[in-house]
Amino acid sequence: MRQDNLWSSWDLPLELGRFPPCLCGPNPRRLQTPPSPNPPDAAGLGRPDPGVTRILRVLTWVLCLGGGFIDTAFSQRSTSLQWHLPIDPEARMVADACDSAGILVPSIQPMTGWNRPPQLQPSEDAFSGLQILGEAKQVAGEFSAQSTAVGLGAEGSWNRRGHWHVSATRWRLPLGFPLAHEVGRHGTMNGLGQASLLSPSIASVDRLEGAVSWAVSPSVSLRVGQESHHWGLGGRSLFLDRHMAPALGAKLWLDAGIVQYTHMLLRTKHLEGDTLQRGWMAAQWAEVSLGGGWSGALFGTVKWSADHDVAFQGRVEPHYLIPFGAFRPREFILGSTDNALVGAQLACLTRLRRGQWFKGYGQLLLDEFKASELFGGESWWANKWGVLLGVSSTSNSGKFAWMAEAAAVRPWTYTHKTQPNSYSHLHQPLGHPAGGNFVEGRIWARMTLLDDWTLRLALLRRAQGRSEGSDEGLLGFAAGEIPWRPYTERNEDYGQVWLQGARTDVFRLELDLAYPVGARYDLPGMEAFVRAWVRLEEQESPGAWQDPWNVSRIELGIRQSRVMDERNW
Repeated sequence: MRQDNLWSSWDLPLELGRFPPCLCGPNPRRLQTPPSPNPPDAAGLGRPDPGVTRILRVLTWVLCLGGGFIDTAFSQRSTSLQWHLPIDPEARMVADACDSAGILVPSIQPMTGWNRPPQLQPSEDAFSGLQILGEAKQVAGEFSAQSTAVGLGAEGSWNRRGHWHVSATRWRLPLGFPLAHEVGRHGTMNGLGQASLLSPSIASVDRLEGAVSWAVSPSVSLRVGQESHHWGLGGRSLFLDRHMAPALGAKLWLDAGIVQYTHMLLRTKHLEGDTLQRGWMAAQWAEVSLGGGWSGALFGTVKWSADHDVAFQGRVEPHYLIPFGAFRPREFILGSTDNALVGAQLACLTRLRRGQWFKGYGQLLLDEFKASELFGGESWWANKWGVLLGVSSTSNSGKFAWMAEAAAVRPWTYTHKTQPNSYSHLHQPLGHPAGGNFVEGRIWARMTLLDDWTLRLALLRRAQGRSEGSDEGLLGFAAGEIPWRPYTERNEDYGQVWLQGARTDVFRLELDLAYPVGARYDLPGMEAFVRAWVRLEEQESPGAWQDPWNVSRIELGIRQSRVMDERNW
């Protein structure tokens, strides 16, 4: 199974043009006085403007007028052939193209532009026009408020080797108390970007994302930019998860047909009040076809501080820039205090008799690990590991898709002595967004109704042990679920059991019904939608550093479709 002849000529015809992820990022504005961790007064939001329909109408007209600047082949969708969920139609298109070419379906998102089968390559236009990004909705539930997002995006290609894209969006969001507290305390929000509070319960969030990629050859490409990343075939990943905030970095991609390899360097930021600390992360991924639809991958990463690590004194360690070598032995030889993790993935992708795609996959993540302690039965704190298992399928017609997934991560996984060394960025995990000390299961489904309507369902159930105390920074008992809290806060080396601390059970259900409305205005990707979701949280014992948050909402509006999964705003 090789791809030697796929791109031997750079003038292969293009069969389909798609656009990269239109996600966006930081503009550091912070509130001087953090809000109380208690729920803010919903009255602070005020009564909704009776002319809320005026906002929706204005946005619609802006989108319509903007259509004159947009090429008809320009896709407005953030969900693209480079950035999508396992149940999105794009996932099936990628699987079909890779199957026809006889190559591996990449587990890495976003992918390079040109080192792919012709069906997945972008258009050849140097500038494909402006992409208008937006959303306007009315929110009803524990409060009644309006939410808007306005932004622009653009992309282009040159010489059938280079590709660039950029997008910037500003959000105005009504928030529940946990997210409002996060914005006020840390100046960031839920992986979306850097943020500031306009009122006790309304945030302004800025997201900027963009990248430039260059295909050195049909098998080698480079990519530089500020982006989110997802390494894995599932809805969630233990390695790098799409929920992460965009980070500045560079990536090398090699494709030898049955073997694919990537090496990446990221710069991370860690905000605490008015203090900004910086860190670095190097990561690599090697995936190989095992035959019969099976594939296996190895993952490795190392995280270090740019400011406080005596071994490096603020510089990039060149040893970690060398590809094709394990990080942990290098860390050991250097005698550094870095945070190194390793992992593996096993997957099977096959087409069933009726033509539907079926995918099964599993991930294993290891941090500190000692076999004698693992089987010793004393729950050593440094037995830090996680596991993720999942299955997904898409019908032959592509109108129905589903995914079922389960994950569990031990306490203190992803943690280290300092924030820059922790496996986090902008107060969000780089790996699984739940952090550690949890067990969870989820089901996602998508169905096309009457050819145009799209119904999505998402169900999540999670059990997690939470730290106890009056605030995230004032813990009486650290349970090990927060990646950026130092592991030196543990009360003892042994007896660190799963779900320790204040046991919390979270149930979340979401229904989303959307109808495309952009075609008449030459704005594909714009859709009217109604979204209803409920989040229920129960703590078996009091004392968790954050109170339970129970919320139910109904949202109605118009939006540009995008990848925003399991986000409570």
